[in-house]
Amino acid sequence: MSNIAPLTKGQQLIALLEAYGVDTVFGIPGVHTLELYRGLAASKIKHITPRHEQGAGFMADGYARITAKPGVCFVITGPGLTNIATAMGQALGDSIPMLVISTVNCAGTESQGCLHAMPEQASVIKPLTVASFQLNTHDHVTHTIAQVFAALSDTNGTPLGPVHLQIPLDVIGQLATEEVAKVAKRPNPADNQHSAKVLGQIHDAASIINQHSQIVILAGGGAVNVNQQLQKLANTLNAPVVTTINGRGLMAGHPLSVPASPSLNATRSLLAHADCVIALGTQMGQTDYDMDVNGKFPALKNLIRIDINPSAVNMPRQLGIHCNLLQALTYLTPLLDHKGLSASLGEARARTTRQGAFTELSRAYKQHHTFLSTITSALPETIIVGDSTQPVYGGNCYFEAPAPKTWFNSATGFGTLGYAVPAAIGAALGRRLQYNHHPVVALTGDGGLQFCLAELATAKALELPIIFIVWNNLGYGEIESSMLAEGITPIGVSPKPPKLDALAKAYNIGFAKLSSFTALTKLLKQKANITSPLLLEVNEALILPQIEPQTPF
Repeated sequence: MSNIAPLTKGQQLIALLEAYGVDTVFGIPGVHTLELYRGLAASKIKHITPRHEQGAGFMADGYARITAKPGVCFVITGPGLTNIATAMGQALGDSIPMLVISTVNCAGTESQGCLHAMPEQASVIKPLTVASFQLNTHDHVTHTIAQVFAALSDTNGTPLGPVHLQIPLDVIGQLATEEVAKVAKRPNPADNQHSAKVLGQIHDAASIINQHSQIVILAGGGAVNVNQQLQKLANTLNAPVVTTINGRGLMAGHPLSVPASPSLNATRSLLAHADCVIALGTQMGQTDYDMDVNGKFPALKNLIRIDINPSAVNMPRQLGIHCNLLQALTYLTPLLDHKGLSASLGEARARTTRQGAFTELSRAYKQHHTFLSTITSALPETIIVGDSTQPVYGGNCYFEAPAPKTWFNSATGFGTLGYAVPAAIGAALGRRLQYNHHPVVALTGDGGLQFCLAELATAKALELPIIFIVWNNLGYGEIESSMLAEGITPIGVSPKPPKLDALAKAYNIGFAKLSSFTALTKLLKQKANITSPLLLEVNEALILPQIEPQTPF
């Protein structure tokens, strides 16, 4: 007779998460998720407690970007799920894999006034997901979790983004009737067999590419894990590579790199004169390609688009290839023959575009570029996680991050506020798992900071090496500028920020106030080996006039 106590479905779920490689979960325990925590204590999974479920979602987002693993969250029925919905929206907009596991009240109790009651809970949250599942009474946990992780994989031909799994309260504590099955090893994308259709499309793409010489590559966030293959492709074709916001850091420092927004005139001119454009892992969304919403993005000739999102490749006037990028580039590049092209021609096109793009920036955006470059020069191994704040807007227009995954922010896609602080926590935790203890920079405005003040306590509790830089312009500076530009009297754009030195003291974290721009490099170098959080205040009115724009070439 076995002495091993049978597992509940909640405990079995935890065992399966661990088997699938989950090492961290973000969540706030509640009475509706107790059965998840029964199994968690006995596992090797680390639990991170944010101060708000929205923070949990943003932490999972930052963690996923750094580790290339899904960020996993536990939330309670009802308000836990609605609180995390904003973070799910950002992850959906940026194609970030996230698993949100929630409970739900028992079927048949909808009109009984139960705690956390939420009508049609799964239906409410489903539009913010790429897949939604429910574990029912007669479902095998192993089979359900296999479906969940298939939806989270970039090798299965499905778009990446949030996945929701909900478990009724009368199911989560049930004894499991089956043993935990062995989890299949996750396939290496490069080893997967291509379908005959995809192989044919890749050959068609190679044929088109080999007939042209003025080629440009667009590289988005979907390409951050194939930088080596991207460089090989670019070198083979002598093609400039334009990186989107989430693709910044790809091709860093390479003569073919164009770290400039496709919304800028110089970048659009490069694309308009290309006789073939290859788009890799980019949604080609408005916040990258038409920031000013002027509808003047040029028609692209011989557009070849490779993406794991079926909707991205099923568009008219393009050759769309529905495929994992590592698979596609591994097969495509050897089929290309551009040995007769001079490398200097591609490099000259890229250099001309970089110079033109930077020249057309406003003086303020050029100053922001200098500010950002000063940060990365002083902290070359840092990651800058940005909120919707003015230096981030400037960097999104033009800025070369030092490496892939070192520049990302919420001023794109869904466009949330309150992202930088918790997402930086997730990024720092991801780095810690990789035994990388270089500091992470969270760049936020004084307005955005007030969306997530409490997560400073989470950073301190975990003693994470994060420098929280607050660009203080005493309100919503970007919105005020937009109102003035449209002839609108600014209203509601001046929420008074807290005293940041007192705030840092309240959370028991370090504090520094930048009084001169020239002191920034010295200060950051002094903090290059910090082991706990630091709050750094930058007063825009004081510092911006001191910044003399420096050209990046």
